[in-house]
Amino acid sequence: MNNHDASPYIEPRRRLVRWLRTCLMGPGPKYDVESEKDILNGQRPTQFFPTGILFPITPGGAGIDRAAEPEDNEDGVASSDPDGEDQTAKPAGHSRRYIAPSAVGFSFYASRDIEFHVSAWGASYRSLSRARHQWQRIPLSQNNDRTSFAFPSPPSHQRIEFRHPLWMNADDVPRAEIFSLWRPYESGWLISISLCNRQQVCRADEILPPEEEKIRLEEMAFFEVELACAIDAGEIYPYPRKDPSLLDDEEIELELQYRRKKIFAIGHGAAVDWQLDAGRVDRLQTDFLPTAEVPLVTPDNAAIEPRTLALDFLSRTGTDPDVFTALEAFVQAYGQWLEDRQETVDHFEGSEKKAGERILGRILTARDRMAGGIDLLRRHPAMAEAFALTHAAMRSQWAQQDRIRDRAPRTYRWRPFQLGFLLLTIRSVADADCAERDIVDLIWFPTGGGKTEAYLALIAFQIIWRRMQFPTSGGGTAVIMRYTLRLLTQQQFERAARLICALEILRQRRPERLGREPITAGMWVGSATTPNTFKDAMAEIRKASPDQAPRRFVFTRCPWCGGRLWCPGEHATRHGFHATDARFQIRCLNRENCAFGSRDPGALPLNVVDEALYADPPTLLFATVDKLARLAWDPRTVAFFGHGACRPPELIVQDELHLIAGALGSIVGIYEAALDAVLVQRGIYPKYIASTATIRNARTQIQKLFGRRHAVFPPPGIDADDSFFTRALPVDRHPGRLYLGYLASILKKGEAFAALTAALFGAPDATGMDTPALSDAWRTLIAYHGSLRGVGDSHNALAYRTKSYREAQHQLKWYVRHDPSEEVSSEDSGRPQNAPRVAQLTSHYSPEENARTFGRLACPAGESECLDAVLATNMISVGLDVDRLALMIINGQPLTTAEYIQASSRVGRSEVPGLVVANYYRWQARSLSHYENFRPYHESFYRFVEPTSVTPFTPQVRRRALHAALVIVMRLSIDDLRENGAAGAFDPSRAVIQKALEILKRRCRQADPDQAEQTDGQLDALAGDWGRFADACRKQETRLVYQRPANDRSAEALLYAHQDVKHGKWATLNSMRNVEESGLLRATKSFAPPEKEGA
Repeated sequence: MNNHDASPYIEPRRRLVRWLRTCLMGPGPKYDVESEKDILNGQRPTQFFPTGILFPITPGGAGIDRAAEPEDNEDGVASSDPDGEDQTAKPAGHSRRYIAPSAVGFSFYASRDIEFHVSAWGASYRSLSRARHQWQRIPLSQNNDRTSFAFPSPPSHQRIEFRHPLWMNADDVPRAEIFSLWRPYESGWLISISLCNRQQVCRADEILPPEEEKIRLEEMAFFEVELACAIDAGEIYPYPRKDPSLLDDEEIELELQYRRKKIFAIGHGAAVDWQLDAGRVDRLQTDFLPTAEVPLVTPDNAAIEPRTLALDFLSRTGTDPDVFTALEAFVQAYGQWLEDRQETVDHFEGSEKKAGERILGRILTARDRMAGGIDLLRRHPAMAEAFALTHAAMRSQWAQQDRIRDRAPRTYRWRPFQLGFLLLTIRSVADADCAERDIVDLIWFPTGGGKTEAYLALIAFQIIWRRMQFPTSGGGTAVIMRYTLRLLTQQQFERAARLICALEILRQRRPERLGREPITAGMWVGSATTPNTFKDAMAEIRKASPDQAPRRFVFTRCPWCGGRLWCPGEHATRHGFHATDARFQIRCLNRENCAFGSRDPGALPLNVVDEALYADPPTLLFATVDKLARLAWDPRTVAFFGHGACRPPELIVQDELHLIAGALGSIVGIYEAALDAVLVQRGIYPKYIASTATIRNARTQIQKLFGRRHAVFPPPGIDADDSFFTRALPVDRHPGRLYLGYLASILKKGEAFAALTAALFGAPDATGMDTPALSDAWRTLIAYHGSLRGVGDSHNALAYRTKSYREAQHQLKWYVRHDPSEEVSSEDSGRPQNAPRVAQLTSHYSPEENARTFGRLACPAGESECLDAVLATNMISVGLDVDRLALMIINGQPLTTAEYIQASSRVGRSEVPGLVVANYYRWQARSLSHYENFRPYHESFYRFVEPTSVTPFTPQVRRRALHAALVIVMRLSIDDLRENGAAGAFDPSRAVIQKALEILKRRCRQADPDQAEQTDGQLDALAGDWGRFADACRKQETRLVYQRPANDRSAEALLYAHQDVKHGKWATLNSMRNVEESGLLRATKSFAPPEKEGA
């Protein structure tokens, strides 16, 4: 994250928010005098202002929701597609019953002696011309004279109600009332206060013409509603929540870390905000467009000497004694910070003290491990050399990136947690016998904070150290990087490519230390993204357009020099993609200024074709978890596991760990056990690294997935805002990401979205953001959706509805540019601009098309390729990293808080602070809940991240995947069982097979001891079934193969895909695009619900 002073953007963003309030709710109490300028034209007020409305009561109190749409429900049944798309099942159409809100309020917990007064404000509209749809705005309280009622503390501590009428009509009948309910709770009061619209559109026995009913509803509705409570005496306490005795250790620690983020009230029908004075609440107020600012964090720490973090300085490790002195001072500063926190914990009591001690214990362990890493470097000169070369490579690739972008050279520095992570983990990576090898080190850091660079540095160290330590066997695949999403894998592969190039250049200069085999990287993700075969690669080149490089080769430019790999010419196209029947290379065409292009034939150390990766296993293999399914089917995958003279991979990195959950995570857990068992059988106990920005219950998830204990780095401190490696920045100087809540009362989903986007598109003109400094601020909107259907709805809204809202909102510019007494100036006569330029990011588009859209996102406003809006599914929640993006709409509350944090963190990563509008759906229960609790949720939403769940060894998952794990272990660790025709050679009595089986059992027991007996028994049964099947085939003189060739009817198959027509013994996953079983239901007779009693 960026910690530059972004104060020039504070006021423009404030104006933008004010404009949104004006467009979506109305001008507000500032304009509390009836004026001839307060006239709406063209639409009814309830269509003009989507929120902040209290409606009159309708006859009967409820009815069919006329604004409901059959596609409203975006929850459905989401698949476990590891590519990130929610392929939501369409629910059956149905009508919803809905009561338009006629009341709003909040509840709070107060002392016994509480005294306060309540005030209310609002406006109404009177029809001036039905034909021309003209409406006059009438403030219900004028000249800053708000209706106010005093509430002294009741004399007795018993349940009691109060009602106060207000806003009398011409007949002196109250149009509204303020209702309060006092309930005794412990030694104080639980108090609920609400403002209610008491008017009825018509009597229960009265039938109005439709148009007359609409007019009455508009004139009886209250707009711009505000309800406030000012405290006169007594105290507001934190609102009662979950009983502390019911919290587990992790929840207690979270409560401790967020102890300063107190929840003082909950909203009813709207959000509630509070004002603090010297730490005490002195005012509560409803807010229909609530805001909450999440501060940025900075890695800067005055206790750390700047040169300690400099890559140039660290590249002298082993030759400059000052390096070790500086590193030790770095760890000592961390230790001093720990001692200071210990003094705080010493003053805690009870469960808080125990929680604080647990937190500090983990910090102490991290400090000791970092110190141990420094000691290791001191004692082993060769390891210090590897550490120095790692920093030389990292510095080289960063410097090369700046040269490509025409930036001036600079001093390249780590963020403190990145250096700390490297020191913490090098022992467990370098020493296979170290006890810390058994720890899954989890990088837990906010999105955009530098997690990728941290584990890339460790990968570089692992590659260099392995080459130095094992000169003859250190080649082959050393590291496996895994992701859940193909798009993210591709993006991260592009990011890592420059580091691999830097390492290869380093190797070429030091072949005696780093070996003769090139250091390479390969992407293994499947035919939807990259070619599987050389033949496919040749076909891709042949069918490519002369003007556009084929995107399935991932790169369009050399990652080292930035030169084009596809150069259209007058007569022919020059390109760097070399494909034959037996080879594929990516070659740089820059013969003069590239370290690779200047060497014949200019081949880059990168490949994306599966056949090429099997032939020459890459040093660093990028893959999706989906590809794990191929291990059971394709014997060529053994190339990645140390086949031949090379050692197996020793480091496995799992990015975005929070996505390995649910049904997908459960299946992955079994395949993970197989992969681990293969490596152990081949002589390597691998080190695991994981990373995430959002996770809960990590201990259980990591144990079930990897069969190991875990350690989080940086370990959180006793305060959520300070972990030594990061601290929160004050928002008055460094504006953070601002969240704004929006819930349209009665508009259809598309109309609510259109009104919101119209306001956002009109903001630059309406708020004066046409200066050069703001020319690209908040200009490209990212609209997140929970389903593909939602993307389609929003596309239609932008195409057909947004323009009319922009034209209607144009007349509101007067409110944001002038005081109530001023005339409208001539500058307000401009009209809305042309239709917005819109693109989509979904699985309906090819990887090439999505990649082009990602590229357009980087184009600033004013360029022809710049986009005004991108409609996307949850594929953007990880991997989207475009600095200029600062504006987002989240449509509907996502299913999980982790998803919400991940998605919304895509904006506001540069000096332009982010603005995220949560577009809540009124019919969605979780949307309403998050809307009513907007402030407390956003002030500490990491506290509300839901625990992830994986259950890989339950009977259902074992039945679906355990046999595949058995096949993987046997095929990839026993040579004579590898090839397709070797399935019949399986004999469970063989010692080598029994050993491999026992390794798999042990690994499964480590992951889930509770299911160990059942898993052992099922593995024995599967091995027995396989052996008996092989015996039967031998007796019948029938070949047993793993996979039956398409035209071969003479063999029996051990495995078959679920979609295969001809079966084998075990149905086996061919991918993890859809890991959940599905079924069809057929109704055999019509169903009538039982009649209610007394009906």
